[in-house]
Parts: sequence; C-alpha cells; structure tokens
Amino acid sequence: MSEERQLHLLSSYRLATSYPLQQTPDEVAAWLNGYAALWHPVALAGATQAPQASSSYDHDYPRTGFVYCIPEGAQLFQPDNWSDRVAEAKAVVFRATASRADTVEQLLGALREAGQTGPLFDAPAEAVRLFAGLGYGYQMLDTLYEAMDHEKLLDGPGFWADVAAARDALARGEDYLIHLRAAAEKLQAGREPVYSGSLYWLDWVHLDPKNLNAQWPTSLLAGLPITLLASGETLERLAEQAPDRFAELKAKLPPDLPQAVDLCVGSYRDREDALMPAESQLWNLRAARKAARALFGVEPAVYGRKKSAYHPQLPGWLLHAGFKHAVLISSDGGLIPSIRSSAVNWPGPDGKAVEAFTREPLPAHDPHTFFNLVYHLHQATTYDSAPTVSLVHKGEPAFASYADLLALADLAPVFGEWTNLSRYFGGATSGDYIGVQSADEFFADYLDERVTNERRSDPVGGFPKHLRARRRIDSAFTLAALHRALTPPTAEDEASLKRLEAVEDAIELAGVNEEPTPPAPLPEGKGEIEPSRLDNVFGAQDAKRERPPHPFREGGPGGGLSSLAELESHWAQKLADRIQVRSAAGQPGLMVFNPCAYTRRVALEVDGFRGAIPVTDPVKAAEFSGGVARLVVEVPPLGFAWVPRAGNAAPPKPRIKLADGLTVRNEFIECDLDATTGGIRSFRDLRTRATRFGQQLVFNPGSKMVARDIRVTNSGAALGEIVTVGDLVSERDEVLAGFTQRVRAWLGRPVLELRIELDVRHQPSGYPWHAFYGARFGWRDDRAVLFRGVNGANTQTGYTRPVSPDYLEVRLGAERSFLFTGGLPFVQRHGSRMADVILVPEGERARTFDLLLATDREWPMQTAQGWVSPTPVVPTEKGPPAVGTSGWLGHVDIPSLLLLSLRPCPAGEGGGRAVAGTFVETAGFGGAADLRFARDPSAAALVDAAGNVLQPLTLNGDAVPLEYSAGETFRVRAEWA
Repeated sequence: MSEERQLHLLSSYRLATSYPLQQTPDEVAAWLNGYAALWHPVALAGATQAPQASSSYDHDYPRTGFVYCIPEGAQLFQPDNWSDRVAEAKAVVFRATASRADTVEQLLGALREAGQTGPLFDAPAEAVRLFAGLGYGYQMLDTLYEAMDHEKLLDGPGFWADVAAARDALARGEDYLIHLRAAAEKLQAGREPVYSGSLYWLDWVHLDPKNLNAQWPTSLLAGLPITLLASGETLERLAEQAPDRFAELKAKLPPDLPQAVDLCVGSYRDREDALMPAESQLWNLRAARKAARALFGVEPAVYGRKKSAYHPQLPGWLLHAGFKHAVLISSDGGLIPSIRSSAVNWPGPDGKAVEAFTREPLPAHDPHTFFNLVYHLHQATTYDSAPTVSLVHKGEPAFASYADLLALADLAPVFGEWTNLSRYFGGATSGDYIGVQSADEFFADYLDERVTNERRSDPVGGFPKHLRARRRIDSAFTLAALHRALTPPTAEDEASLKRLEAVEDAIELAGVNEEPTPPAPLPEGKGEIEPSRLDNVFGAQDAKRERPPHPFREGGPGGGLSSLAELESHWAQKLADRIQVRSAAGQPGLMVFNPCAYTRRVALEVDGFRGAIPVTDPVKAAEFSGGVARLVVEVPPLGFAWVPRAGNAAPPKPRIKLADGLTVRNEFIECDLDATTGGIRSFRDLRTRATRFGQQLVFNPGSKMVARDIRVTNSGAALGEIVTVGDLVSERDEVLAGFTQRVRAWLGRPVLELRIELDVRHQPSGYPWHAFYGARFGWRDDRAVLFRGVNGANTQTGYTRPVSPDYLEVRLGAERSFLFTGGLPFVQRHGSRMADVILVPEGERARTFDLLLATDREWPMQTAQGWVSPTPVVPTEKGPPAVGTSGWLGHVDIPSLLLLSLRPCPAGEGGGRAVAGTFVETAGFGGAADLRFARDPSAAALVDAAGNVLQPLTLNGDAVPLEYSAGETFRVRAEWA
C-alpha cells in the first residue's frame, strides 16, 4: 500500500448546480455509487485527502497507489494504453455500476488484487453506511459552494483529520462514531455561513393501492418523521391485505403522544370530486377522517390526495371538515396555480384560509434526484422563506443515496432537520399570501382520464346520474329532518335513518362509476310504500315514457336507487301523515313536497286523475287528457302543496298557444326551431325578443344536422312540446347518428327544457376533447362574457374548457342567458361565440341527455339545484291540511343562501331531537339572515361538519340568526326541547 493515496472518480460530470442535469438513470446511478464506494473505510486507508471527482484528462498518467473509479457510461477520451499505464504505476482501478453492492464488490476485489489487506475489509455495514453518508454530505457542500458562488468555508484539514481518526479507530476496533460526528459537525459549520436559517426535509410515502406489500422506507423504521399520503379506502385495504405492514405503520402512531407519522388523508376514495355535488365532496372528507380515526385512533390534520380535486372554495370546506393544513400539489398533471414558495397561505372566497404545502416532492427511487439535489437545495434557499426539500416513495425501493442522506442525518443536521407536515407548519412561516384563486386556475382533465386511461363506459353520463342520485339522498334526509322538527323520533325512525345512511354510502362509494352495493331490505311491513313515479322536470315527469336503464338499477330491485326510492317514499309518507293528522278523510289528493329552501314551480305528469280540477293556488297551470294530468304546482320552500286528484271543473282553456308550427313559448320565453336542421334557431325572452341562444347537434370533427320530421306533440293549457327527428351526416352524406330532440315550455315556468336522444352508428374514437358528439350552443355577440357555476359561486371564465356541472352564463351588459347542464360537466369553447357540451365521447353508453335554457335568472344556483332535485309526491285519501293547501315547514329569508342539505342529527349530537342544515352563500356578498321552522326551536348553534359546536346562537324570537361571509359554507343546528 502506498504511503500517499488519493481517490478519484474520473468523469466529465459533476453534481448539478445551476440547472438540473439529465443523463440515463444508470449513468447517474453509477456516478453516485462510484463516489460513495471511494468513501469505504478500506479505500480511505492511507488516503491523504478526501475523495475527489476529477477529469480523466488530469490523470492521463496514473499515480502509484492512487485509486481510480470509472463509472459506466460516456467517458472523456483516455489514452489507448491507459490500462497499461495503470498496471505500470501499480494504481488501483475499479468500475462503478448502477448497483451499489456490485460497485463496492468491484472496489474490494480491485484492492485485494493489488495486495491490500487489513481489518477494514470486514468493516461492519453500519460503519460503511455512515462513511458513505459523510462523503455524500462533503460532496454536496462542496458543490453548494459552487452553486451559490460562495467562498469555501469548510475547515478542510480539520474535517479530514476527523475522517482519518474515525478510519483508524474503526481499524483498531475503537469508537469511531465520535470522530464521524465531529467531521459532520464541521460540515454543518461550513454550511451555516452559506445559509444560516432553518432548512426542512420532508419524507413522503404515497401508498400505492396496487402494491400494498411494498417495504416501508428506511426512515419509518428508523423513527424519522414521515408524511403518509393515502386515501381512507387504501388504508383500510392495507390493514386487511397487508396486516404486517399495517402493524409497522400503526406502531409509529401511539395514541396521545407526539407522532412521527403524519397522516395525509384527504379523501376516502380518490375520485372526480371537483365536478361532483358539494354534499358528495363533504361526504368524502368526512368519510376519510372517519376511516383514519377507526384505524389509528387519530384524525388527519392535513388534506392531500393523489387525484386532483382543487377549487377555490376548498380552503373553507377543509376548515369546516376539521382539517388544518392542505397539500396543494398536482400529482396527476392537473392545473393548479403556479407558486414558487414551498408553503403558502391559501384563502377561499369566504376569507377562511389554510396553510398549504406546494413543493412537489422528488422521487426517492430516481438517482437523478440525488444527482440534482444540490440544485434543488440551492433553489429552495434562494426563493423560499422556509427552504424545503421533499422526497417521495411510491412503492419502489429508494436509490442507495437515500440511505446516505439518512446516515448523514444520524451524524448531524448538516443540511437541516427532517420533519413531517404537522411539525413543518408549526415551525415554518408561510411564504406567500396567494389570495383567492379563480376557478380558471384549477383544472383536472377527468374526461381524458376516464376515456383514455380508465376506459369507462360512462365517462360523461355518470356525472348527471350521480348528481340526481345525490339530490335524491338529500331530499330523503330533508323530509326526515322536517318530520323530526315536528315530531320526536322513534326507534323505527332511527333504524330508517341508519338504512338511509347506508344507501348514501353505497351511492357515494360508487361515485360517478359502477353500481353501488345495495343495503339490507326494510323490515317486513316497514316503509313498504310504492315508490312514486313523480319527480321534478326530467327526473321522472313522464310516467308513461320508457327510459334507458339506470346503472344503479341494472342490478334489479335491490339496487341503490330503488332502495333510495323506498326510503324517500317512506319519509314522504310519514311527513304527509303528520301534516294531515287533522285532515278530513275521503278526499283523494296528492301531497307534493319541496326539499329545497326556496319556492319552486314544479311540473308533474300524473296518471289516474278523475276529472279536471280548478286552476287555483297552488296549481298554476293544468291540462287533462286521457286520465293524465299535466300540472304546474307552486310549492313553498321546505314545504308542501296539496292537490286534489278528482274534480268536475271545466277543463282549463289555453291562455296562449304554447306550441304551433316551429315555435314553443310561454309567457316568459319563446323558441323557434330550424326547419332544415331541427336544432334551435332562436331562443329568446319575450321582453326584448333578442336571440339568446342557437343550438345544433354536432359530431366533432365535422358533421351536418339534417331534420327528417318536425311535429308539435303537445299544445295544451299547461305544456307546449315539439319533437324533431333527423340525422347527423358526414361531409360525404354518411349517417353518423340519428337524433330525436324534444323542446318543452310549461306555462308559468321561465325555462325551456331540451331533451336529446342519440342513436349513434359511427362510434367516436380518440382524444375525447376532439372526437365526440355534442350539443353546440351559440350566442350572437362575441363581446359577451362567459361565467360558470363552481360549487355555488358564479365565476367569470376565460378558459377554453370551462367545465361546470351546474350552468354556463353568457352575459352581455345587463342581459344574462343561462345554459343549465344538469351535471353534464364537460364544456369546450368553440371560437368566440360558441360552446360545445360534450355528450358522447369514446366508450360512452348513455344516449339520453337533458339540458335547460333560461334568461335573466337572478339566483342561478336555485334553478340549477331545483331542476335536478326530486319532487316527492304522496297519493293520499285525505283532504288538505288544516293550515291550508300549501305551507312551509322551514324557511330562510335570503335567496342567496343555498341550502345544500338538511339532516336529522344523530343521538347525542344536540340531544335527542335536532336537525342541522348546511348552507353556502352564492351571490358573493356577506350578510345576515333568519332561519325559521314551523315549530319554534329551543336552541341553536353553529357547528362544524362533525357536529362540534363552534358558536352558540341566541334565538331571535322564533328565528335562528345567521351571519355569513361572501361565499361561505357553514352548518347550523336547531334543537327542540
């Protein structure tokens, strides 16, 4: 062995400084492994300086006793006889590969071949790990000086003296750790002048549901803090399918003690929440926290998920659900705001803000991460107020340099402290107040994901089906809550509510996809009421009409929606019985309920009417033909209307001709159809008569709409209806699809209903935003501004794909025109005056679609919600209630407050008799309102999503006072003694 040894890694590459470098993974891995191998104690024996990364040009003539590492990959030119020169100089050369173990074996073999011996060949693995970690830290610090253009302040001679002392102590079998720690402390002292503030390192684990048996990273087993990101469902599967892995994780979460593991569980199931109803999103948040609590005894404080579901209202919703922090990172390519700081203060429209982590973690399995780590560290210290570097594990083994980082941390916090998100937010200062973000700042391409990657059979049609199912769940809960406000609960009531919750869980678990698992049937004789076929417009308004099969019903009568229909009818019947307790018998009628907190005019088509009934409150319009009654009924908010089912009044005479030729109309709007295409030529209001919309069906990339038949199918005293039949044809006149399009106008309802049925013959294929059947709407002026409904808010948009499951608004001065999509979320602008509602992309099986057109709606979210909400109807044999033919059971006096749901509270939450309503402000203005019930409550409180009291409310006479901010979502509980 030479008296003077130097160790050199011969390569043209250096650790990245000013910009990240990209070679092949194997080349980068060989470089890192080769340099780490040079820090093996046996290689350091006799060395007079730390290993260096050097150019091969500087070593054309090898030196005696020197150790050279040549990593695999592209190399600079070396003399042809360089190997002979190595042998002549008695130098040592070994090759580095992408395997750390193989590289070390190459080193040991080369040293043995050179005749070196000694105890360091048998150095324990722990010692080898610590020396490699120290070496990686030394190279990082040396590169950091270069990246920051800073003077090198490391005490080089002192550092090397500590390394040599540790090497010699290890050879003698003495304590070497004290010397390694001294060397690491010198690295820390050399780093602190470069950046003296706190540096943070976060270790993430993204639990892969397809690889639950993957080993946990070394940091978990070593007790270092980690942040685990997973859905609640994935954690449940982990406990069931990989109990050993789950036990290792749970052991790091001792109850009532500081925890090294931070659970980041933002959803029970990763799904398309950003386009789902607000109550569905809140359900997913509640279910996630419930699952974590059941598994670990703790509730997650940090919101995070893999499938993007971000929107402007999310910060307030997270605080409402109990989360304290959020992860604002796109893991699936979704669009989010561009943010440089690693931590920001993210407010919602209501002013409520969460601290959000925004630094995308670097993959721990990729050697490029560690080759470019100095670059990332330099960027963090330059731009972050709380410089942070984070690594993520996604089920693949971490690259060997990850162990080097952990080893360095065992010796000293050279480059900062390892932490998890909870501790991070406790010690880090949010870098930016980013302000309220617009809806256009967020976009997740659910359509492409569902069509191209998931190959769904309902990539579009699943959304409106789920929206209507969600509103039906909320309707059933609302009926139960109104009943509880009037009557103390019974054991039977509690059992029925439990079953309703089970149906809700089943439908929400299915989401916008497959059929949910049906709950158990009702007990014999309990609630077995024939489900009403009556519903709100297009929900089930045509009792004789055949409908396409519903995915929730395809499993038979036990399916999710059939069970929901039973429960809805059960609670509607109980509420009708309670309201009609003093009604006279022998008067057949219908009890019509409104589960929304605003007055609605609903359209009903009812079989079995005996004779005509007078058109008087609450009936606003009626026509009778062949035993079928078509009615427009005005129902008060959270209230009822009683309509007789028999009468001998004179049939109502039409006030205006609702349909003739190519035109349907009522007293508010008028629609002309195009004789050539069968589409809408002009939809307008009768006040200004200015065209608001035109419409055609299209096949993208090109088609013509050709009508074969247009006829008036109903023109009575209540309903005007025209049906057009035709084809979509290609440029070569090939039939691509047949269509049937129906437009309806009801007297007294200021909307135009549009139903589209397609007979697709040429299936679309390819990128779903380019290949689809859709409904194209155009407006007359390219100066018009487009708005969309986003979780209750009316938001201006300039985005090319302004997705919205609620509505689009075209605003031109004071003129407001609305297209209500009814859950069809995917919209694509076409030029400056057109937008396509996508109906059938590749794979879509739905063929029937419903849309709604309206003008000048002051509260568009009421129309959007009311259209898709059911109208439960109960046939009765009693007369009108004692209070009259109609009345309200609950009421809020500000129309901008939208009631999302009203539910009975569980026993123990507000005593035995309480209900809670969730509201969202939709007009963008704060204020105060009063909430009233038919029976005066005895107490009230502002509560969070879990029912915890945030603030008691002092009743104002018979009213519950509400104070709210613009865009705020809040929950109020009312109690009865």
